Amino acid sequence: MDNSPEKRIRSVVDQCADCEQCRDMMTEVCPFFSRLYNLFDKEKEESVPITSIDLRGLVELCNFCGLCPCPDIRARIMDAKSSFIQRDGMPWEIKQIQDVEKLGRYLTRLPGLTNSLVKSRVTSGIIKRIIGIHPDRILPEIPVRDFLAWARETGLSVKHYGNNVSKPRVAYYAGCSARYFFPDVARAAVRVLLKNQVEVYFPPQKCCSMPTLLEGDVPFTRELMSCNLKYLADSIESGYDLVCSCPTCGYMFKKLLKEKACYSSEYQDMMGGDETFMLVPLENGISPPEEIRHRRVHRSMYSGILKDDGVFSSLSPLKRIDIARKTFDLGEYLLNIFRQEKLDTGFSRVNKRIAYYPPCHTREQNMGLPYADLLRQIPGLEVKVVQGEYLCCGMAGIMGCKKDFHDKSLEMGQPLLYKIWEIRPDLLVTECLSCRLQFLQTLPLVQAHPIEILAQAYGV
Repeated sequence: MDNSPEKRIRSVVDQCADCEQCRDMMTEVCPFFSRLYNLFDKEKEESVPITSIDLRGLVELCNFCGLCPCPDIRARIMDAKSSFIQRDGMPWEIKQIQDVEKLGRYLTRLPGLTNSLVKSRVTSGIIKRIIGIHPDRILPEIPVRDFLAWARETGLSVKHYGNNVSKPRVAYYAGCSARYFFPDVARAAVRVLLKNQVEVYFPPQKCCSMPTLLEGDVPFTRELMSCNLKYLADSIESGYDLVCSCPTCGYMFKKLLKEKACYSSEYQDMMGGDETFMLVPLENGISPPEEIRHRRVHRSMYSGILKDDGVFSSLSPLKRIDIARKTFDLGEYLLNIFRQEKLDTGFSRVNKRIAYYPPCHTREQNMGLPYADLLRQIPGLEVKVVQGEYLCCGMAGIMGCKKDFHDKSLEMGQPLLYKIWEIRPDLLVTECLSCRLQFLQTLPLVQAHPIEILAQAYGV
């Protein structure tokens, strides 16, 4: 049986071309589907066969934005990509750039020297060439002090036992970009939470593993997530909610981590599945176990299909589900406090017109636009939401930095850039720091994370 990477991605091509739903929906905004239909049409109409090189290049165009309607297709694209990596190996420069945490540690070790080297045309070109970054990609200025140092100094890294359990408690997951490159965002997140009487703990954490998942490095992806699972599950067991200021990290912990976990024997045993029937959740799986409704399906018919066989299947399915159930986007968490009439709304006036862009991974969490609702509580702030269901900046974390994807990422983001520019804002606001890097490249606008605006309005 041919189970080659080419066969795996070819099955995606055939299935998507046969359905054609994304021909109308996605080809204008997604380079993957644009290329897929182009290859398929040439093969069908001009008898130009789709080659192995074509298929290998195709998987490199998926940035896992989550906008396409079929999660199964995304998973199969990543499966094909990881199969290519397993068979053919990973280029050295991709190995360097995919480890964002390691890259962040190195670059922030001597920030003054790093900034000098990056600003120099000669040394910047050498550095970018070594680590596989496109020569035209603008890099952010390295901060003098990263968030980890600040968290240690302020005692956030110490878990407080025996405190009043009636007080809200969160374990804050900052993400690599906020920890190393944009620490003002992480500090603002902590200060806003403290302002609202929320106890904050900054647990040990690794990269959420989205960059390595995107590059097809399954072993490293599992290694990173295994470490996160240990510390984050411990925090949750200690009574903390998990709060993410990065939408991609939140998307990973809420959605991708728990995929297929409900099909595991551990979950089935816990929820009452038996030898005859499996229980398939009808909800999204993040409600408390006792509130989840299930559909009973015959095990003999579905056990070969409904299996916990994804990227994270070797990790505890019950811990994966528990983390997903207790993970909140920071904006979502604060909006819940507001709806309970417990949010401090003593905001000072901010006389600005902002363009707020809700990034792909915020929209994919199906929680509305919590930051837009929060920002509208600030007096004087005019909030213009950038509208467009399929708009994406194209950055996709490290993918937009890569030599082979840089130009494609800029092309992918053009419709969004036009929408933002039409608003003519004083400030461009988005919670995705990858998007901020893309906007740094393309728009002459001052940028901020929504939590920084809230912190400013609080005067903290």
